[in-house]
Amino acid sequence: MRRLVIVCVGLAMAGAAQGQVIQRFAPRVGPSSPGALRVDPVALLQSRLLRLEHRVNALQSTIDKTQPTLTFQCTDTAVSRNSVGVVEDCTPYACAPIDGRCRVTAKTSNDCAVGFSWVEGGGCVSNNSGG
Repeated sequence: MRRLVIVCVGLAMAGAAQGQVIQRFAPRVGPSSPGALRVDPVALLQSRLLRLEHRVNALQSTIDKTQPTLTFQCTDTAVSRNSVGVVEDCTPYACAPIDGRCRVTAKTSNDCAVGFSWVEGGGCVSNNSGG
């Protein structure tokens, strides 16, 4: 989000550097031509930055309210369910009770689903596979 603010400020500065006169933002009489309306580039940038910061904060608040924080729970030794209701079969691995997610590697047969055993290399194979 800060990159968006930096890019917008950079674009505003580039426009001000080209001598553009924008009369709708805090006009100020310039010393070069008496009575002429000129834009104070610093005031213009501060005004734009303040509005952009407000918009960024509003967007972040909306995202925080609408984006669910997923949590996971083992509902069986080889089944993981997240807080949105998505269920995942972890087979041939077991569900990790610490974080509620399916394991993707195994160090012992305890990391494998029921009916599977650990083999060299970190995998789980079926006990019925003959190996």
